Amino acid sequence: MTTHQVGLPSHWSMRRSQLPALKLVQSSYRAQLVAKILLGLLLLAIVAMTFAPWQQSARGTGRVVAYVPQERQQTITSPVKGVVAEVAEGVVEGSRVEQGQVILEIRPQAADLAEQLRAQLNDVKIKQETARIKAEVYAQNVVDFAAARDFAVQAAQELLDAAEAKRLAKQEAVPGYEAKEWQARLNYERQRGLSEKGIKSELEVEKNKKDWDVAKAELESARREVVAAEKEVKAKEQELEQKRREAQTKVDYARAMEQDALGQQATNQKEMRDVEIKLSELARLVIQAPRDGTIFRMPVYERGQAVKEGDPLFTLVPDAGEPAVELWLSGNDAPLVRPGDHVRLQFEGWPAIQFAGWPSVAVGTFGGEVTSIDASDNGQGKFRILIKPASRDAWPAERFLRQGVRANGWVMLQQVTLGYEIWRQINGFPPVVAEDEPDSTDKSSGGKDDKSKVKLPK
Repeated sequence: MTTHQVGLPSHWSMRRSQLPALKLVQSSYRAQLVAKILLGLLLLAIVAMTFAPWQQSARGTGRVVAYVPQERQQTITSPVKGVVAEVAEGVVEGSRVEQGQVILEIRPQAADLAEQLRAQLNDVKIKQETARIKAEVYAQNVVDFAAARDFAVQAAQELLDAAEAKRLAKQEAVPGYEAKEWQARLNYERQRGLSEKGIKSELEVEKNKKDWDVAKAELESARREVVAAEKEVKAKEQELEQKRREAQTKVDYARAMEQDALGQQATNQKEMRDVEIKLSELARLVIQAPRDGTIFRMPVYERGQAVKEGDPLFTLVPDAGEPAVELWLSGNDAPLVRPGDHVRLQFEGWPAIQFAGWPSVAVGTFGGEVTSIDASDNGQGKFRILIKPASRDAWPAERFLRQGVRANGWVMLQQVTLGYEIWRQINGFPPVVAEDEPDSTDKSSGGKDDKSKVKLPK
């Protein structure tokens, strides 16, 4: 083949003849043609990929848990203070247990503690019965003293009424003595006038004088009797008040003693409750499994280990009825996630390949659905979301999906073009907000008009 046949210029042919090494490494025409075709296809692929659909996602890491909080790992603590007396035979870490099965038994540190508590309870019951009788007696005393007070006051009131009637009688007699004295004085003065004229004798005058003196003495005596009657009435009033107060003092004392006895009853009742609580705690010395599950850790040993209230006895992993995954998302992605969003999950120990942006070609991943999002972070800017299996996807069996298995998750967000996604990643912008939210009017989104969803694997 000549130089003119391949279309090369004559000066290039001359250079080739002068440079034999260049001639040896020179590509053939076919190789150059293939290279040009491949370069063109690469450029076309880059342009095509710029407009290819891309599924945005919020990535998080987490672990497998039970969907129901009561079915998650739980630590059983000691309800009382004592010594681990016995661990159930065959119960070790990894053993399967059923609800209500005896795991271990705790014995109180005092050997005769139960008998002492029962004796103490009996003593408190005796004190309670004594206080009850005392309260009943004083309650009856209150009734009796109140009745005696009423009788004494009534009797004193009758004596006061009698003294008042006597005073009125004496006081009513005074006007009669005053009239008698006035009449005697007039007779004396008239007789003395007639005696001065010589009409009456001195003997009659002296007689009238004597009558007047008697009338004055009777009037003075009547007035003194009225004063004495008034003093007697006052004395009866004071006696009535004294008897009322004395009787009321007895009633108040009996009522105070009754309240004191009732207070002793309340105190004794509290002591009885405290002792009964301690006895009931002794009844809880047999520790049972709260749920069906597996013993995870048992940091106690029998015959000698002392425990106090609240010390861990064993850790139980209950059988989970429905598994779930808790993922931790960054604060930048958490506002974009909503309950009901689809999630693709990759479990530790389960081979999987996840193509970010094209979940339809993922292999070995499993679908899930966001059920809840924590209202606050974990103190480090991470927000927890809880994911349960999607209705159309079955997760691995329990033997592969134990509680605590780590998982990676991708929460599916908006669909955009690949070119926009590359531009967003270069500029560090957050993903696009879902279309049905108010912020979806962001005009910078290159895929806001594309409402089609990427097909997810089943």
